[in-house]
Amino acid sequence: MKWSIEKNVLLEALNDVTRALTQRTTIPILNGIVFDLTEEGINLLASDSELTIKVHIPNEDIKHMEGTGKIIIQSKFFVEMIRKMPTDVINFEIEDNLKIKITSPTNQYRLNGYNPDDYPNINMEKNEDLIKLSAHTLKEIIDQTAFALSNQELRPLLTGMNLKINGDILECITTDSYRLSKKNLRLNNVVEKSINIVIPGKSLIELEKILADDEEDVEIYVFKNKILFIYKNINLQSNLLDGTYPETSGFIPSDFAYMINLNLQSFYDAVDRASLLAENKEKNIVKVHIQDNEMVITSTSTELGNAEEKIKIDSNNKNSLDISFSSKYMMEALKVIKEDNILLLLNSDDKPIIIKPVVDESLLELILPIKTY
Repeated sequence: MKWSIEKNVLLEALNDVTRALTQRTTIPILNGIVFDLTEEGINLLASDSELTIKVHIPNEDIKHMEGTGKIIIQSKFFVEMIRKMPTDVINFEIEDNLKIKITSPTNQYRLNGYNPDDYPNINMEKNEDLIKLSAHTLKEIIDQTAFALSNQELRPLLTGMNLKINGDILECITTDSYRLSKKNLRLNNVVEKSINIVIPGKSLIELEKILADDEEDVEIYVFKNKILFIYKNINLQSNLLDGTYPETSGFIPSDFAYMINLNLQSFYDAVDRASLLAENKEKNIVKVHIQDNEMVITSTSTELGNAEEKIKIDSNNKNSLDISFSSKYMMEALKVIKEDNILLLLNSDDKPIIIKPVVDESLLELILPIKTY
């Protein structure tokens, strides 16, 4: 087998497919990238057994190709080697079955490959249950929920996103048990089966990096133990997390004593500045005092001193309220809201804090307050 390809075309495919690779694998062949030469072009595939990515390079993007078949190229140093090749076109040739010669007019490398017969059999076929979302919409869902994923492996389900579909209503929830993000939207079509799955957060984060912010359709196929996303020439398939996601609806209050409308950027900046002198740098706790149409945000450090920030608010309740929370969690929630004003919904100093955009009713963020006495 021989083929020649432009460096930038190959690098783009490699950058996407290698997102599935991990240093943690104990199976050496899973450190390799499968090159599958077909009559339609070249398919690149990589997998860590939980996440699999396949990228198709069509014939029109290949300078020259002779023969069909598979070879697995070790990924270590390979991407960097291709990136540093001095010419725009790179030539590949398979020698003695498992050796790959990589050349340009001024340099040459020979790499040992793996036997493709030893690679796990990975099925990336579609099924009849198609869900379609634009890349922009799916990217926004991940962006607005991924920050609340847990990184604690002791509760593996909380490291994933709970995706539910009933009819034409899609609901996505993430929580690490201290905060929660919930995104709802209406699909363009009714899904016949009810869906309630948990997608690993790692897979979603890699998917978000692949997606462009465009209106191109992403096809989604849900299976019993896996999910397949197809976007342009890229297939991303992930195992699902096993188990039932905790029921979270009971944690979200429906009535509020305080409904506060305030400017998002002013609030974010005030919390950000106040957090500089927060005592506990891990949680960055700030205190908030609300009275009439004013909010005072304070923090104290026994070593450095104290900070005080005042901002104007529009509140339905003139009674005072004191509440404390993690400035880190609050700022991460605010970052994903794309409106000028937000609603801060409160009840008391020990009840969940709800943050919502004023106009966009599809998004809800929840943060638990922190007792400071």
